[in-house]
Amino acid sequence: MTSTQSQNTTYDIIGDVHGQQEKLITLLQKLGYKKEKNVWKQNGHQAVFVGDLIDKGPKAAEVLKTVKAMVEAGSAVMVVGNHELNWIQDAADHTSDILAFMDATEKHHSRRQLTEAFKYQIEELIEIFNWLRNQPMYIDQPDLRVVHACWDEEAIATMKTAGIERLDQIALAGYRDTYSKIYLAIDRVVAGCAHQFPSKLADNPNFRSTRFRIKWWPEDRVSINPIEIQPAPAKVQLPKDQPPVFFGHYAMVGTPDILGSNVAGLDYSAAYGGQLVAYRHEPGQPLDRAHFVT
Repeated sequence: MTSTQSQNTTYDIIGDVHGQQEKLITLLQKLGYKKEKNVWKQNGHQAVFVGDLIDKGPKAAEVLKTVKAMVEAGSAVMVVGNHELNWIQDAADHTSDILAFMDATEKHHSRRQLTEAFKYQIEELIEIFNWLRNQPMYIDQPDLRVVHACWDEEAIATMKTAGIERLDQIALAGYRDTYSKIYLAIDRVVAGCAHQFPSKLADNPNFRSTRFRIKWWPEDRVSINPIEIQPAPAKVQLPKDQPPVFFGHYAMVGTPDILGSNVAGLDYSAAYGGQLVAYRHEPGQPLDRAHFVT
């Protein structure tokens, strides 16, 4: 995605797919995309996936193949979600050993469908895995910003300063250093989590924080599961003159709506029987609930 492209492209931002291949194809068709040479595309449009392509739904393998083909052809871009992050965290050290890679992938029961779908093509699954590692954790362009979970300026700045955009070895090493600045930044951006630390840590090398998802967006216009989310310690303030932010992750319910003058969530619980939702964004135009497509 380039600045020149962003000025001339309509973006179709698509929420968490979670292995729901039929819902994805139906939505792409409704958006006007057509399949040409195994790639879904539409002139003048680019799909933007907010992450969490895998887990929960029945056809994660098909979803990965569909999105990968679109990204490689230039008809889509994506950011990684926390489910991709978890897979990468588990399996990144085992790509040269097929059996170890399969075991690491199956560490999460929902990922067993991947090893089953690719049981005769494990090399292809490893290729897709390595491709996922090369996808960004955030998109920051003049006309739109995209993260899976939370746009936090401080966290994004920390990642940029460290030269971290994708889950390469440097990023993964930082993420595995629990409670480091890199870990906290990635955890905020990709998983939407904050950490509450005990007041006294100096003499306890085994301390643990209280980790929780935060509700960071400005306006309460849609419902989410109140059990798994808490208000942010401080609401993220997005100046109205800043590019709009699009995100997923939070399994919202009800009629899709914008969450601020320049904030829109796209995860409407497709993994739990809800709709797979897209937002059609025309650069330079204000966000409008009428631009959601279901």
